[in-house]
Amino acid sequence: FKTTLTTNFLKFPFFEAINAFLQCFPLSGAIRGVVTGIVFTSATLPVTNFRYRKSMDLEVNWGNIYEAYLPTVIRDIVYGIARNYMTLSMIHHYPGYDLQSPELLFVVVIGACLVSAPFNEWRGYLLQSKGQELSFNEFFKPSNFFRSTSLGAVKQGLALALGYWCAPPATHFVKGLIASIRGV
Repeated sequence: FKTTLTTNFLKFPFFEAINAFLQCFPLSGAIRGVVTGIVFTSATLPVTNFRYRKSMDLEVNWGNIYEAYLPTVIRDIVYGIARNYMTLSMIHHYPGYDLQSPELLFVVVIGACLVSAPFNEWRGYLLQSKGQELSFNEFFKPSNFFRSTSLGAVKQGLALALGYWCAPPATHFVKGLIASIRGV
């Protein structure tokens, strides 16, 4: 839990920063998704693999820090593209939302997680412990896939929406605190 919490505090804001930065440029949602996925995966996969290997009590070394890069980068590209297009679609259909609307983010993140989930399953299949590998039919259980995908998507959507909901009051509080310390 401690490792997961720490790495997610690093990873999720980093994805948001890359995505926000790329919105400053006149790029299509597909190009933004591809760039975000490649940059995000390349920078955070060592953290993800470190977390995974530690949780499984496996050895961590430079040879396995980028393990399963291809399915991970494809997953993150698909997630980025899906999220960009779902965001535009939701804003088009619900003009009261903007890019920082927690309600919008909740729905969009869940949708993008569901779209990219098969690549996450592929990643898990490739990361099986050596010598204990299951065949694809043994590894892939549809009920487990749907349960873990659904729970993971809701968890990520809720976490990011809550973060976007808390950010404005937290920013206001910190600015007020700084102003009171400075005596302004």
